[in-house]
Amino acid sequence: MDSLKARIAAFRFPHFSVPLALLGLCLVSYGLLIPWLGFYWDDLAFQWISEKLGSGGLVRYFASARPVWGLFIRADLFLLGDSPWVWQLFGIFWRWLCAVMLWLLLHLLWPQRSRMAAWSAFLFAVYPGFDQQYIPVNFAHFFMVYTALLFSFGAMLVAVRRLGRFWLWTGLGLVFSAMNLLCMEYFYLLDLLRPLLLWWVCGETIRGFGPRLRRVAVLWAPYLGVFLGVSFWRAFLFENQTLGNQPKLLGLLAADPLRAGLQLANTILQDFWQVTVQAWYEAFYLPDAGLLGGRTTLVYVALTATTFALVFFYLRRLQDDAPEADRPTGRFFTGILGLLAILIAGWPFWLTQLVVGLRQPNSRFTLPFTFGSVLLIATLVSFIPRRVDWLRAGLLALLVSFSTGYQFQVANQYRRSLDAQRQFFWQMVWRMPELSEGTAVLTNDLPITYVTDNSLTAMLNWVYAPENSSERISHFLYYPSLRQNTVLQGMQPDRQITHNYWAATFYGNTSRIVAVYYQPPACLRVLDPQVDPANATIPILLRRSAELSSWDWIQPLSEDQAARPPDQIYGAEPSHGWCYYYQKAELARQQADWETVVELGGQAFELGEYPNDPAERYPFIEGYAHTDDWVKAVEQTSEAAAITPLVHPALCRLWERIDVQTPDTARKTAAVQQVRDTLGCEEGKEKNTIMSLTKEIR
Repeated sequence: MDSLKARIAAFRFPHFSVPLALLGLCLVSYGLLIPWLGFYWDDLAFQWISEKLGSGGLVRYFASARPVWGLFIRADLFLLGDSPWVWQLFGIFWRWLCAVMLWLLLHLLWPQRSRMAAWSAFLFAVYPGFDQQYIPVNFAHFFMVYTALLFSFGAMLVAVRRLGRFWLWTGLGLVFSAMNLLCMEYFYLLDLLRPLLLWWVCGETIRGFGPRLRRVAVLWAPYLGVFLGVSFWRAFLFENQTLGNQPKLLGLLAADPLRAGLQLANTILQDFWQVTVQAWYEAFYLPDAGLLGGRTTLVYVALTATTFALVFFYLRRLQDDAPEADRPTGRFFTGILGLLAILIAGWPFWLTQLVVGLRQPNSRFTLPFTFGSVLLIATLVSFIPRRVDWLRAGLLALLVSFSTGYQFQVANQYRRSLDAQRQFFWQMVWRMPELSEGTAVLTNDLPITYVTDNSLTAMLNWVYAPENSSERISHFLYYPSLRQNTVLQGMQPDRQITHNYWAATFYGNTSRIVAVYYQPPACLRVLDPQVDPANATIPILLRRSAELSSWDWIQPLSEDQAARPPDQIYGAEPSHGWCYYYQKAELARQQADWETVVELGGQAFELGEYPNDPAERYPFIEGYAHTDDWVKAVEQTSEAAAITPLVHPALCRLWERIDVQTPDTARKTAAVQQVRDTLGCEEGKEKNTIMSLTKEIR
């Protein structure tokens, strides 16, 4: 028994176990919710272009921005298809491989300090300053480029350390260096860390500043040649280099050097704080059980606690470094390398005045900083004496476990985003089975995270124009808050819209619009061009959009012919609750099928569910009125009016339309007068408005 205890006490994980440990860490950090994740942000556009416009569409999309990087995305879209879970695993693979490559690089740089290499890799794998791991088509390829850079560093060190085949490893280093430099700008300047890496390695065998400097210069020369060659291509031959991001800092410095210089210094300090301190503080953001849900919160607690225990045990039992690993010189060099890496990493963003942040979409700018950030953390931990190694392992396990828990919280936000996308598009097709060619959809800034109007445009076309593979886009979705003074030309009627979507172009008109409003838990609403301009419960830009909107662009079809969101992305049709019956009642109202409206109303109210927006009663008010059930029409009006007086003007317009479109009877006259008296409607004003709008629509 004593010998068994002794063997257990003496057990150590070998250093070659680190990649396997990193794989487990990445899977638990990012893989638990894979079945409930989908596509987000630019991934929606990439998938739609690949699926509908093919390779030619992707070539056009990337022609003006990162054409070399686009080659890899094109190939992987062809190979991996459109299954979200496949792409999520692909993203995890590259996150893991990048962390492994960092570990190998640091192991090559400091063979006697393998523990620090493992610490850095663990921190890198779960870095909480980046919250876009779940956008894999895009960011798996970011990590692919990051991996290429780290591999290039490692290949260079293998060649320098004379581990065999100098020219082979140098050639590989040059090829992967070029891959990083040609693909994108994010990790571009990190390539300038090479002289520092070479300086350290050459110092192990060469004494004297001059000989050491000459050796570094000789070894760096081919890499510097590649760097300068690609830089020349970007600066003078690639005409679209600054198409998206101009070097605005240069103009600011030319106009006011002192002010611009002070602002730059402040930005550098703020970003340094963000990526080294605040990012790790984010990991300790505890979830709100009310928002996350009780069961999910328990999973978060169990995940964080289990990860802490396993990481602590692993790091405590990881094979010890040699005693010389604790030499101050090595520690200080690690800190200097981390510090310089951070200061170099930020220039692509500081030069173009892009704002580094810790929330999507700006958290992508933290990626180049992660190399330096984790080195600084690992350096600080290394100053803790070896005799209290439990404290080292404990601090690292604390950072890693809470970062894992944080990434789980982020994954839940992406899961909710997919649910919101699903509801949005399914309610849209329930209400609008088909959209006429060239119709633009205007909507409020949707409460759907990790998407924009630009990315949702891709899915809108996938849903409503699945057969269109031309360079002319059928539909576009716009947030008027972003586009009113650009492509929407001040929201004036009958203005031509021409919108270049990189892979294809949309041609529309500001008078060929359907306006929708979606604010869950309320149902999606296709705005009424006669009623909603007076609806003070919706944003003023949506009221203006309603004035441009028309139901004429919505074509009723049978359910088997209607548009349908792609099953492989959004799954099966959701169960039919209140919103389903509301949407179908709105569609029947558009066709003046009042009996169907009333029938759907009866089914909806029998569910025991109730409207979350007063306007959800409008089709039933109108349906009851047109079928001569004035008592129910007034009851539903009273229910809607009681919510807020802000809906009274819209209800007045609705009742004036009812008055215009229904035959006169004594019961109708009494009901209309009762509503007018209750709501304070101005009879002549509202009737004239309705008559005018009706003529315009006709």
